[in-house]
Amino acid sequence: MTSTESSLRLDILTEPASLPKPKCDELIDAFVELSYQTTGGDDWQSYRPAIEGWREYYNAVGARPQDYDRLVLIYDGDLLVHFTGVTRFRLGPSLDFTWMRSSMTLRKHHGGGMLKMAILSVFSPEWLRELGETCFVVRTANPIVYEATRNLSLGLAASHNLSFTWYPEINIAGELDPVPDGIRDLAWRVAKKTSPGCDFIRETFVNKGYFKRFGPLYREPAFPCDNAATKKYFESVVDYSNQDGILVLIHMRPRHAMDGGSGANDWLDRVNRARHERDSADE
Repeated sequence: MTSTESSLRLDILTEPASLPKPKCDELIDAFVELSYQTTGGDDWQSYRPAIEGWREYYNAVGARPQDYDRLVLIYDGDLLVHFTGVTRFRLGPSLDFTWMRSSMTLRKHHGGGMLKMAILSVFSPEWLRELGETCFVVRTANPIVYEATRNLSLGLAASHNLSFTWYPEINIAGELDPVPDGIRDLAWRVAKKTSPGCDFIRETFVNKGYFKRFGPLYREPAFPCDNAATKKYFESVVDYSNQDGILVLIHMRPRHAMDGGSGANDWLDRVNRARHERDSADE
């Protein structure tokens, strides 16, 4: 599906697994070029770690175009300026997850709402009906992504009759609001799935070094953010030299006027039940 706005073109690939190999190779080239231009600093043409590291990353199983369940591609003419990919998975019999990974946006289009455009495309009404209740997973070193995704979910909650619950919530003091132990345990299990071999710090929700094996991809990891509290938290716990990030879980469910909030409680009950079942199996 394709839509246009001025010089921008938005392509939504709903079945990336069926893409022919030449198209996958073309997209890998575009992903790599966009990524090293946005992470390699002003002199990105000469920053070999990003050029080579992103090539290795996008050829790895799980990050190739055909490994996503849905891809949103935003072009300026023929030039890819942003993309967001979605992968779905399940933990246990009743916990469904939707993992969202977004590229950085080409500098020329900063402030142009590319991330918002991509996420709104992911939240198309027909796909929301298919998803139903799910928990979105976002893994990011960028406080702007945290803020933008939170603000978008607040808007979608009102316009699409949805309920969102965020873990972790960064408060105005630049600290985390209390998080149930079951959610911390669930985040640890999600991190094992999305970042195998990398540590996850339950107290801070820091996902350690998930890009580290691909080399120093970010030449100048500086992320400006208007929300001082969010910026403070990221800078206090994220080791950018180690390519850390924050893991975010966003539980989404359709909001029914008569459920009295029981849907959210039911999900937490399932999270805790899964935790207790795993603990019992380990004894």
